This record gives sequence, structure tokens and C-alpha cells, in this order.
Amino acid sequence: MKCYIDQSGKVEYTSHDTVVACSNGKKSAIAIKAKDKREIQKIFRQAGKGSVFVYRLFSALIFLLIKDFSFKELIIDTEYPGKSDLIKNYLIGHFRKHGREVSPTSISFRQIGKNCKAHWHGYYVFKGKRKAEKIITVKEILQEILY
Repeated sequence: MKCYIDQSGKVEYTSHDTVVACSNGKKSAIAIKAKDKREIQKIFRQAGKGSVFVYRLFSALIFLLIKDFSFKELIIDTEYPGKSDLIKNYLIGHFRKHGREVSPTSISFRQIGKNCKAHWHGYYVFKGKRKAEKIITVKEILQEILY
């Protein structure tokens, strides 16, 4: 089964929330509040890792959204051109950490467009017309990234 991923409200825009949504026959979305992104960004900067903040947080959000899903192919909307391999490696690392092997060839990046249910679900959650299935906290992100 294919699983499509889209982001509404980019991670690096720390003045507003970010939503990561997926569709794989059903729709699901998680959100992280702007204030929590700023706190995580501050921690990354203090650790001298500010340059990877966006990609680490984006990959962690994707993982937290789909960690319990089964899929044969993961298609992620191209949000960060030129950084797909970095994001893929972080994402595979999250799965490995939790004892699940995911083939790098099963993850691809491409424009998924506005016909995808993941796009619209994420957009409506971002705009406040729907509720996210889960709000992700600083603690959850740090536990995933640091441990």
C-alpha cells in the first residue's frame, strides 16, 4: 500500500504551527505548535546543530505520524529539494531505532499535488477546519531525536 505525506506550514516558519498529514486509504495528521518549534530550534542552536533543525524535526514528525502504519511505498511531497537523502536517512534511523527495517528504495520524494488526500487533510488541519489526530510536544520530539 502507498502512503502519501504532505506538510502544511513549513517547519522553519516558527511563527506558526506545522501539520504533517498522510493518506494511505485513510487520513491522519499531527501538528506541532509554533512555540514548541521555537523551543526545539533553540536547543538545536545551543548544541551547534541549527543547520539540521528543519530536516531532523521534519523526519521526526513523519516518523511519529506513520510509525504504526504498514506501507510498501512511502511518497513524501518534495518540501526540501536537495535534502531528500538526508531526510530519508534520518527517517530510516527512526525506524531502526524502534526495531523496524524500512528499505531506502521504499521511500521516494516527489510532488504529490493537490489531488492527494494528504494535502487537503493537512491543509484543513492547518487552517483550523479540522482537528489533528495528535498534537506533538517538545518532549515527544526530543525523546525521538535524542534517545
